[in-house]
Amino acid sequence: MILNSLDSITSVYDPEVGVRLTLANVTDTARALERGHLCGPIAGIVQAELVGAMTLLGTLLDAPGQRISLRVNLPEGQLGGAMLECAYGYEIRGYTRQKVLPQLDDSPESSEVIFDRALGHKAICAILRSAPGQQDSVAQFDLNYPDHLTITDLVEEYFNTSLQRRTLCQVEASSDQGYVAGAHAVMCDFAPEATDEAYDRLAKCFDFRLMQDWLYTGITLPELVKRLELTPAGEPETHTVCFRCRCSAERVLAMLRTLPAQERAAMVAAGKPTDIYCHMCGKCYSITPEQVAALG
Repeated sequence: MILNSLDSITSVYDPEVGVRLTLANVTDTARALERGHLCGPIAGIVQAELVGAMTLLGTLLDAPGQRISLRVNLPEGQLGGAMLECAYGYEIRGYTRQKVLPQLDDSPESSEVIFDRALGHKAICAILRSAPGQQDSVAQFDLNYPDHLTITDLVEEYFNTSLQRRTLCQVEASSDQGYVAGAHAVMCDFAPEATDEAYDRLAKCFDFRLMQDWLYTGITLPELVKRLELTPAGEPETHTVCFRCRCSAERVLAMLRTLPAQERAAMVAAGKPTDIYCHMCGKCYSITPEQVAALG
């Protein structure tokens, strides 16, 4: 299932500083997942930030058929965890374990307290990269923050620790009347020859909510380049980002064909459609008794 999207990810490279700046707008993709899974306000906004994180991880894919997925378990958070995937071409799908959080969705508490309760302070993460004909690579790591765990922490940990790439990241999502209003992500990926002085200068813009505030206002790449005092070489590289799930009625029927004959017979005998939901996008497939009977 594919939905039209105006989302994009754009990057430029400054050879003098030795940094690639990447900016992504993933609002439509986040909204598509929010609608597909019927998310409440908190799950929807966290899922939107995860979409931003997956878009940044998608910059690691450079050939058709490649995929990168994030599985995160939140043992202390009410959200429970999440599973998201980005395929080559920035095609994203996924879900949060809990879609509605009754104790938090209507809470009068501050957003920081609410997100602390939704995420908890501990994350158990696994990031898997796969490509046709190649062995999968898996990075596993735990995060345990006594004060405040964020989705940005997950993607920065992977780039900086697992990949040993000096990187600054920020993901941001906003809501309006309980629905995703915006979702953005930014990354500065430093070349090995980049100086500590260059890193420290740009790192200041990622501290004290400055970069988060810029993303909230929908800053454009030219504006961001100017504020970071960069001098890119060449034209920006831009790609479309979209929500796409590989589920289909044919795949559902193929799955049902693997069930024991007794189970399929019981579905036919029930005389009513069987609803099967895709856990990655939330779409419902209503399979009729006649379709099940035709499976043999």
